[in-house]
Parts: sequence; C-alpha cells; structure tokens
Amino acid sequence: MMDPLPDDRFAELFRGHHARLVALARRVLGDLDEAQDAAQEALLALRTDPVASRGDDDVAAWLSRVVTNGSLNRLRTRRRADARAQIVGARDRALPLDATADAVVGADERERVRASLASLPERQAAALLLRHTGHSYREIAGALGVAEGSVGVLLARGERAFRGAYEEMDR
Repeated sequence: MMDPLPDDRFAELFRGHHARLVALARRVLGDLDEAQDAAQEALLALRTDPVASRGDDDVAAWLSRVVTNGSLNRLRTRRRADARAQIVGARDRALPLDATADAVVGADERERVRASLASLPERQAAALLLRHTGHSYREIAGALGVAEGSVGVLLARGERAFRGAYEEMDR
C-alpha cells in the first residue's frame, strides 16, 4: 500500500475522470445516485493504489476497470436482492397510474439489457460496456489488461453471449 495521493493530484484526477466514470456506471446501473457512488468509490480507491503514480492512460484504464467491475457487482447484488424479495412476496411491482406504455416498455427493455449483461462473464460484460460507451480497442485492452488483438474476439464472444441471454428471456 502506498501513501495517499497529495490532495492537489487527487483533485486533478477527480476533475479529469469523475464525469466519465459516472456516465459509465450509469449505463450499467441505470441510476444516477448509485452511479455517483460507484465512481466515488473507484476514485477513493485510487488514492492509495500504486497505479496513481503512473501515467494518465494507465490511471484512466484502471479507473474504467474498477468502475465497470464495481457497477456489475452492484447490479448483481441488486438482482439477487430483487429475486429474494420476489420469492417472499415483499416487492410490489405496481406501476404509477400515469405511466405510459412507452415508459413501461422502455423500463422493461432496460431491465432486460441489464439482466442479460449481468449474466455474462465479467470480462465480456466489461468489454461490451466499454465499447458501447465509446472506448477504443486500445482503451478496452488497457482497462481489461488484455492484448489489443484480443479485444475483437472478446467483444464478439460477449455479443454472442449477450444475444443468447437476451433471447432466453423471451422463452
């Protein structure tokens, strides 16, 4: 464990990465408050991690990986809690009276995507999330600690597994 980052360096990293990390986490979680928590946890972890002394590209890749993995873990935890609540009948899924059909379909679709994503192996899910939030193959490789040439295969396998999981929900 290293000494904590100096406050000025931490503030610089926070300003440079916070918005991007919140956006990435929100794509996974669908909840702004939870996304902000995930981003904050990653940035706080950076304060005492040796990667903080490396270059900005390494720091950005590390933060992306930590936020993605943390968000997927939060999503899995939420899904398990929801499943337990359904089993005991503790969750009321009544919709607000003013909900429109479009809003219901949209919410259902987002939940299906999140559930399908959470069912994938962690690397595949992370690769898909990073790619669909605009990261390059090089950035994905850095974030996941794989060779850049492996990213395409990882994405293809992830897309195939995602499609299978998504279609399985129709059955």
